[in-house]
Amino acid sequence: MFGWIHESFRQLVTRKYGKDIWEKIVHMAKFELGTESEIAHYYNDDETLRLVNSMANVIGIPIEEIWEAYGGFLIQFTMETGWDELLRAMAPDLEGFLDSLDSLHYFIDHVVYKTKLRGPSFRCDVQADGTLLLHYYSKRSGLYPIVKGVVREVARRIYDTEVVMKVQERKQEHLDAFVTEHVVFVITQIENANSVQQKSISSKADSQIDLSTVLFIRRRLTAWKLVPHHSLTDSPKIPKDSEQEEGIYEISSTDFGLAFPYHICFDPDLFLEHFGNFIKKTYPNATRQETRVTDLLELVHPEVPFSYESIKYYKNSLFVFRLKGLGDIVHNPSDEAKTVLLKGSMVFIDEGKYILYMCSVNVTTVRELIERNLHLSDMQRHDGTRDVIMLNQSRMSQVELNRTLEETTKKLKKMAQELEIEKQKTDELLCELMPASVADSLRSGKTMDAS
Repeated sequence: MFGWIHESFRQLVTRKYGKDIWEKIVHMAKFELGTESEIAHYYNDDETLRLVNSMANVIGIPIEEIWEAYGGFLIQFTMETGWDELLRAMAPDLEGFLDSLDSLHYFIDHVVYKTKLRGPSFRCDVQADGTLLLHYYSKRSGLYPIVKGVVREVARRIYDTEVVMKVQERKQEHLDAFVTEHVVFVITQIENANSVQQKSISSKADSQIDLSTVLFIRRRLTAWKLVPHHSLTDSPKIPKDSEQEEGIYEISSTDFGLAFPYHICFDPDLFLEHFGNFIKKTYPNATRQETRVTDLLELVHPEVPFSYESIKYYKNSLFVFRLKGLGDIVHNPSDEAKTVLLKGSMVFIDEGKYILYMCSVNVTTVRELIERNLHLSDMQRHDGTRDVIMLNQSRMSQVELNRTLEETTKKLKKMAQELEIEKQKTDELLCELMPASVADSLRSGKTMDAS
């Protein structure tokens, strides 16, 4: 796990139990003091579990409670270290926040700190009684108590409400060669004792989309040629005057491909239905209903088999694909291939008959653009990736500066220790060669009469 996780563990223990307890934990976990929580260092899972087991033994509480307490503190520590405004701006309600966690994990792991970790995925379903079903997927088994701590603290700190979480189901799911822990939580909002009106934990629980709105959306998709026209023939009719007020604003698939050059639409069998101009230019032989998406793209994130069922399971996840045949040719054996990645989300349209992948090129710095022979002009001006590239330049510079300072501090500390060892050796040598009084005088800088 990323060193920042270890540092937040250290902060949690030292604040609540004191520095001495943390040093005992570090000693039991067989770390050298000072090396157990290096922010820029990557620790393997065994090292992290060793640290957590030591915390449970020294503090005297179950590991599940350690993870849950850590989940709550993680939000507090994250908000203290410069992420407060970002967390508050993620979504208007708890449901939206949880659905956005996958994208946030990817950004922090792969963009800011370049760790490429295997983060968890989340999906929310709103129930008729206003509760949320939170689906948690992780390749690391047994870490689900963290989620309970995180969700309760987010509800309390960001949305000013209290929630109760219960595990409804926990199981291991096997998808081809992948094994994932799937935990389903029931999240219930606690009634306010002061009878103060609370904001719902889900905007979907406050209002339902009426039939006319659904038909309006489907007509737009049909006008854009994203769903077949025949799909409307079985739909209930809506008042004619309502249709006249709304109007029909047609856009051709050609114009849609120009506006969204990276989009790809495909059916449940993964055959292409239509795609954007960048895809057409990159793969001129791609043919509707003959070429599969898997012929063009390789799924990078989430780490699941690329299938219709997997997309349904992870529909609220961030999807990252590698474009096949691009950027994987290198001139020197020592060079690393600079692959071109797409990042975006999956949208089910026409009642799931088609899937629309809306995405952008996954680059965050000018250097990455140059290495992949891409340009800012390849992105539409409405694409926020342009701004991310500019803003992230300064963010990455700050992260790199912090990493350099940490490494420099570590080197200086090591040099100081080595200097102290050499000083002790010198003192011992003086004591062996000279009387104690003479050695003391020389150490203090005094001159001695040779006679």
